Amino acid sequence: MKVVCLGDSLTYGYGVPRRDCWVRLAADHTGHQTVNRGINGDTTGGMLARLERDVFHEKPDFLFLMGGANDIILTGSDLQARANMGAMVHQASGRRIRVAVGLPTPIYPELIPPAWRALTDFEVLLPVFTAYSNWLMHFCRIFSVKTVNFSTPAFAPPQGKALSLDGLHPNAAGHRLMAEAFCSILPPLQL
Repeated sequence: MKVVCLGDSLTYGYGVPRRDCWVRLAADHTGHQTVNRGINGDTTGGMLARLERDVFHEKPDFLFLMGGANDIILTGSDLQARANMGAMVHQASGRRIRVAVGLPTPIYPELIPPAWRALTDFEVLLPVFTAYSNWLMHFCRIFSVKTVNFSTPAFAPPQGKALSLDGLHPNAAGHRLMAEAFCSILPPLQL
């Protein structure tokens, strides 16, 4: 089975070696042909703009989408992320590609580097991130789309801080947990 993972830095694997990224770990574990189309700093608008090139051109059997955090960080709102995620899910489904959506890991504002905190008030945005995750779960439930909840109990406060590289991105141990969560929704490899 061919799997394309489309997203932002959480999909790309910001801050960890390529071999430790959850997408690579999941590919190694399952044997599925897996393509990582994560781009650091991307928004759901960027993901939607490259959907044809980075996903449909690959002719995958399965698409995994995760994004929206950068939309919220840059605009203070999740409205554009909601519209774009909905559009991507429906476009992929219309091409008979199975889709799953990832719910991002928790954010720890106190661990975010000062230069990034100067961009926005992450504490103020926490309720927006929560509302967006809740909306994604609701949307996916309505349209029978699988979700991968990367906010597993291990990532929850306070112990989750130990899995965070910088308050926004998981470290290598966090990527291992993300790979486990992702593998749980993939069908077994047919030999």
